[in-house]
Amino acid sequence: MAEAEQEARLEARRIIGDLVRSIDRRLGVEVRDVPGEGRLQVTLSHGSRHGQVELRLPDVLATLDDTMARNAMRLRIKRAADTMLFRGMPDHRIQVKPIAPPGGQAPPRGRGRR
Repeated sequence: MAEAEQEARLEARRIIGDLVRSIDRRLGVEVRDVPGEGRLQVTLSHGSRHGQVELRLPDVLATLDDTMARNAMRLRIKRAADTMLFRGMPDHRIQVKPIAPPGGQAPPRGRGRR
């Protein structure tokens, strides 16, 4: 690995660490290189819960100069942290099954005397 590439990866790790601390100081973060590719695997932890997200190295380094890219990267990491920490909402679209009227089948009405 070239010296410049190693420095870029170290800078990316520092940026990711800063972004994770800006989300929640109690979040643990571990950054691993994906072998053979320009991506980083970020593992977040909080107590017994764990979450992961993969980030492209050029996208992380682009956050140095561009505040919108930094905010987008922060939101991406925050989404992974929120997914890890909070359960999803239950599905409120429950199936409603028709029930029989009380007393069984009722005879049809309206056929009486005229």
